[in-house]
Amino acid sequence: MNKKFQRTVYSIYSFLKVDVSTWGSLLKEHHIDCMDEPASYSQRKAWFDCYNILIEEFTKLDLSRDLAENVFVIFEYELPRERGRRPDVLLLSGNNLIVLEFKGYSLENQAQIDQAKHYARDLRNYHEQSHKLNVIPVLVLAAATEVNHISDEVQIISRDNLHLFLESLTETRFKNINAWFESEYAPLPSLIQSAQLLFKENEFPQIKRAQSIGIPLVLEKLDQIIQKSNLEKTHNLALITGVPGAGKTLVGLQFVFEKYVQNKIQTGVFLSGNGPLVKVLQFSLGNNHFVQSVHGFLKQYAHSDKNPSENVIIYDEAQRAWDSEKVSNSRRDSKNAEPTDFINIGNRKNHCLLVGLIGEGQEIYLGEESGIGLWSDAVEQSKVNWTIHCPEKLQNNFQKSNVEIVKEFNLTKSLRTHQALTLQSWVENLLEGNFVTSKSLASKLFEEGYPIYVTRELEKAKSYVKLKYDKEPNKTFGLISSSKSKILPKYGVKNDYNSSKIFSVSQYYVESGCPFYCRNLTSVVTEFGCQGLELDMPILAWEGDWVYNNGWIDRVPNKKAKNSNKLRMNSYRVLLTRGRDGLIIFVPNENILNNTYQVLLDAGCKNL
Repeated sequence: MNKKFQRTVYSIYSFLKVDVSTWGSLLKEHHIDCMDEPASYSQRKAWFDCYNILIEEFTKLDLSRDLAENVFVIFEYELPRERGRRPDVLLLSGNNLIVLEFKGYSLENQAQIDQAKHYARDLRNYHEQSHKLNVIPVLVLAAATEVNHISDEVQIISRDNLHLFLESLTETRFKNINAWFESEYAPLPSLIQSAQLLFKENEFPQIKRAQSIGIPLVLEKLDQIIQKSNLEKTHNLALITGVPGAGKTLVGLQFVFEKYVQNKIQTGVFLSGNGPLVKVLQFSLGNNHFVQSVHGFLKQYAHSDKNPSENVIIYDEAQRAWDSEKVSNSRRDSKNAEPTDFINIGNRKNHCLLVGLIGEGQEIYLGEESGIGLWSDAVEQSKVNWTIHCPEKLQNNFQKSNVEIVKEFNLTKSLRTHQALTLQSWVENLLEGNFVTSKSLASKLFEEGYPIYVTRELEKAKSYVKLKYDKEPNKTFGLISSSKSKILPKYGVKNDYNSSKIFSVSQYYVESGCPFYCRNLTSVVTEFGCQGLELDMPILAWEGDWVYNNGWIDRVPNKKAKNSNKLRMNSYRVLLTRGRDGLIIFVPNENILNNTYQVLLDAGCKNL
């Protein structure tokens, strides 16, 4: 039998009989097994406070012996693959899974409510044996009396009322505790976690949602194209579109991994113009060859006699490729737009598959504004015939080319969050000023466990994330903001250029022992540092560059931009979609931001 099962699972009958010292010793062993360190004094005290409450309240239930032997209580259940996340107590009876989170307070706060709610959400969504159970989140206030109400779909109860609440929920035997405990738990990994799984353990994260939205089919279609290309010596451009978080980057990493690492004959490379993403992935993977900078790659091969060995080239966020003006200003070795350079490189090879991963609304730099049209121009000007493989919505961009429609190449659902499509719609309507629609979408997000809070007090936001993730040291939260305007530094949010340059993005996202690590809430990444990356709960500090006054206004327009307003809007589109569990928006208490704060409330954000 599983050691964790033996240490943490009891029937109510066996729990009422267990010696407290034996029970405590087993939990200490379990903690070391989960966390690789002894439990702290405060953690041990919380266990024994919980033990005393449950002994008292379970005794009051007065269950028959048969029922007491078949209603089960699980202490500190470690959510598999969740790096030590553990709800305090789970209770299983009949069709009910009751998630009990104990807090030594007399009043609840929002962070505690959301913590209990998210444990229940994740068990319901990711634990196979819990999909059809009635999962009930409960916050137990150990220092309160006579409390019994619901807040945000979480039952708030004082210790003295716990047995009354549980009476109707513990009337039926639970059939197979062993099967439940050993059930598959398949959470959504972050991009960094997924890349580490893929490269270090040779295992693509086989989460059910990835299968259901069609990622394996995309990989299969790409494999068919490259096999045909190898056989017939053809040149192919595959364009894969998708909403932010739809798994485009994972598709690219997985496909080039198969060609670069696992298959020594056919080589491939994953390229990105997103410098922070490249640095974080290289650091996380411990490998500088698998993932490379697109600009370094082109500098080496675009205008030389050298031919890259790779026949599979993946370009992430290909719609952000530089136009000729940006290239000539930055590299000075070319007058071509980047897509033209890529096509020319492919032309020198006897066969090639170039894969462009196309995001939507992610152009935030100068020179990125021409989009898919640059790829169309490059293919039309090529002396070698290229076949375009793309979803139907891109077909009209390549009217003079040979196009094969691949419906699987349009990823319309997201892996980033549980409700990412709704989140994308909320952001879109917010930025377009459709606040009635936004409010309705925000209500849906809250119901599904994705809160969006707004506050004018930064310390409230910091306290919330610290409390919410107090038992989850590997969950990430941190400060993000726009790079423009400069209202924020006087509030302690240092988004100025010099402050953002004293640390690396890998230190912010990955290096937990570093003073610049995101959870320390001292460093800030801007839209340029967080694009393509994510936090479980970001605190978005709103700057004075994008304000609402009878419409959204770009207060610091870039005169060099073809459409400065679009770039500024896209910056906030990026910033507003970085959260996996939810989002907090801090709006400084400045007159210029009063209307912005109000429209965020009108759009469905809740005051923290």
